[in-house]
Amino acid sequence: MVDPDALTENLPEVLRPPVSRNVELLLDSRIPARVAWVSPSRAPQVVPIWFQWTGAQLVTTTFAGARKLTEISSGATVAVSIDTESFPYRVLRMAGPVELVAVDDLSDEYRLAATRYLGPTAGEAWCTSLEARPQVAMRLSPTRAVASDMSRSTFLADHS
Repeated sequence: MVDPDALTENLPEVLRPPVSRNVELLLDSRIPARVAWVSPSRAPQVVPIWFQWTGAQLVTTTFAGARKLTEISSGATVAVSIDTESFPYRVLRMAGPVELVAVDDLSDEYRLAATRYLGPTAGEAWCTSLEARPQVAMRLSPTRAVASDMSRSTFLADHS
């Protein structure tokens, strides 16, 4: 078992507890994470995907056989952006190596994300409809992270 304190002490400052209200809002949001990587052909790739923050890792889960799994391997570096769609923007970007973990059924993180994104009843129904489908959890251990909150910009201050 990995010591959770050991994982958080290696996190970039912006992700260490206690996190800012901006970071907390983004990590608890229903905004999909935009995961980016470079394919073996050197073409940049980006996909939106549900995520779950564990306090030390950002976990995204996909179904076994997904194309992205042919392009991302354990140890590869990926980048992630969780950002609002309307101005003033709130943004959390992070990057680091991933570990791919095969799961015979739905991962715990996927179930938690489904509940957050869809609500308790719909999330449970969604997960029930997908049970026994093998998944792969992509566990990002951020080595770099930055957050910004445009609502705190001096350019938006009321000068009247």
